[in-house]
Amino acid sequence: MISYRTVESWQRLILYVFVAALGFVFLFPFFWMIVSSLKLNKDVLAIPIRFFPSPWNWKSYVNVFTMFPDFNFPRFILNSVIVTAAAVLLCLFFSATAGYGFAKFRFKGNNLLFTIVLATIMITFEAIVVPLYILVRQLGISNTYWGLIIPESLTAFGVFMLRQFFYALPDDFLESARIDGANEYVIFARIGLPMAKTALLALVIFHAQWVWNLLLWPMITISEPSLRVLPQGIALFKGGYNTPYPEQLAVSVIACLPLVLLYIFLSKYFVQGITMTGLKG
Repeated sequence: MISYRTVESWQRLILYVFVAALGFVFLFPFFWMIVSSLKLNKDVLAIPIRFFPSPWNWKSYVNVFTMFPDFNFPRFILNSVIVTAAAVLLCLFFSATAGYGFAKFRFKGNNLLFTIVLATIMITFEAIVVPLYILVRQLGISNTYWGLIIPESLTAFGVFMLRQFFYALPDDFLESARIDGANEYVIFARIGLPMAKTALLALVIFHAQWVWNLLLWPMITISEPSLRVLPQGIALFKGGYNTPYPEQLAVSVIACLPLVLLYIFLSKYFVQGITMTGLKG
């Protein structure tokens, strides 16, 4: 008769094999991108497939910044950093204030307005891109940083996430501050925001990866080469007579690094933030 301990061991082994296989499926494209970025151009699509480059072509990472004057990738990276940083900061501010208001203030139409905000999650960005572009043009901010930043400065998901956190925050902390004479702005800034640190940092990861990887909106609203963001530059990147695959893959690896580093440094807060905002509602 098979013991319970044996069955449990087999179940654990099957689980580990499944998780390892799933991890391989997700990680292999990144591995292939890194390895292919170190190949010669003729070897990237060679048949039979060569898994490892011979020789190792480290020059592709230098060529990205030196051999293509029409593609100023340092400028594209700077543009992406500016747009992402500004959009994330604005999203944190608007999401925190809106979430706090929905969670801690009782006013007529609170639930209705919050339901409307949640309903906008079902509307895809592609469905509103045309009226959004018309609005941006009428405001005179197309082909500017603000044309990229403002449309990405608030998300319904951010409002929902912060509202869930503040909803779970005990009112006793806020009432104690009111008794001590603190006004609502002081309570929000000195009690609410510090206690929402984990949720805010989790939102940083979510929104930063969304804005950093955004391609459709920059392709529509930005035509000035000096204002292109990194995904836009990668999408348009090509040589005069052939496609420089190693350089394309090299700049794609570079584009992934900021998000990887961001997640490494904030992963602890990411897990805590998701846990703390997902249990109450």
